[in-house]
Amino acid sequence: MKKITDLTEERWRTTHERDITGRLQKGRVKYIAKRVVRTVTTGPRIGHAFIDFICVDLVAIIFQYFMALALLGMPVGALSITMELVMSLCALLFFPAMYIGFEYKWQRTPGKFVTKTRVVNEYGDPPDLSAILLRTVIRLVPFEAFSCFGDPYSRGWHDKWSGTFVVPDEELKRLKELQAEQSATTVVP
Repeated sequence: MKKITDLTEERWRTTHERDITGRLQKGRVKYIAKRVVRTVTTGPRIGHAFIDFICVDLVAIIFQYFMALALLGMPVGALSITMELVMSLCALLFFPAMYIGFEYKWQRTPGKFVTKTRVVNEYGDPPDLSAILLRTVIRLVPFEAFSCFGDPYSRGWHDKWSGTFVVPDEELKRLKELQAEQSATTVVP
């Protein structure tokens, strides 16, 4: 099967040629070019992060509430220190756990569910666990979030370095159609 970065599409190019009288005539020529994978743009990526942050915060607040109920018999000073520790652990563990769990199981986080996008590998299939783990670890790189800004079909470092793409569901459908068409026409020696 072809990689989604190796898929091609027909395009039209405008040509200009002079006729017998010397006047410039426009024409159109069909050609084959590599197709750009239309990944999610920066706006939805910011939406993903915002929605995911809210979801993790809600789970952390609920978890902390039940921890506080369990720790009610403790002295006030010890309770304060324990709650700070619990809050720190929630922040450190819930985000990676959410990204790993959701992206491995459903190829999407809560934010990606809302925007109808998903994470795929270079063949348009669900990424394996090692790619998801790598994506999650790379998110810890300082300034990594800013790597998604720039070109219209941006891929952040966590996508580039892990060999994954975040694409809208319609784009994935189109990529799968193109893969089926172009794999059927490719002759295997």
